[in-house]
Amino acid sequence: MADDEPTRVVQQFLDAIKGGDGQTMMGLLAEDAVVVLPGSFKVAWAGRWQGREPIKQCFQAIGALLDIRDHTVNLMFGEGEHVMVLIDETSAAKNTGRLLHQETAWYFRIVDGAIVHWQAYEDTEQIAWVWDEG
Repeated sequence: MADDEPTRVVQQFLDAIKGGDGQTMMGLLAEDAVVVLPGSFKVAWAGRWQGREPIKQCFQAIGALLDIRDHTVNLMFGEGEHVMVLIDETSAAKNTGRLLHQETAWYFRIVDGAIVHWQAYEDTEQIAWVWDEG
């Protein structure tokens, strides 16, 4: 693995998110990848997702609820197979039109050119408020 391969893989993943390219996103995941999106039970995609099909369902839930308007990477750094990203994100809830602006931190682990682990650290209470009609 080249020294910069993990950051290149993560950059491809982030570009795919920004471009709404779910096929590329899924293609960058290892078959048994794990995605951890901790947070409020009010958030439809909060939890631990393992394997491509469950992760695809998670991504579909996010896409059904949020319109990502800006996804700016402020900082990306890596060491070995580990990559950390700091992101400013602006999204709108598709059902309420409320805007969400948050700073997030995402951790990735890359093995053999594929994402084997992605964990997001976000304000899920704010995310829940944006799309919750209750």
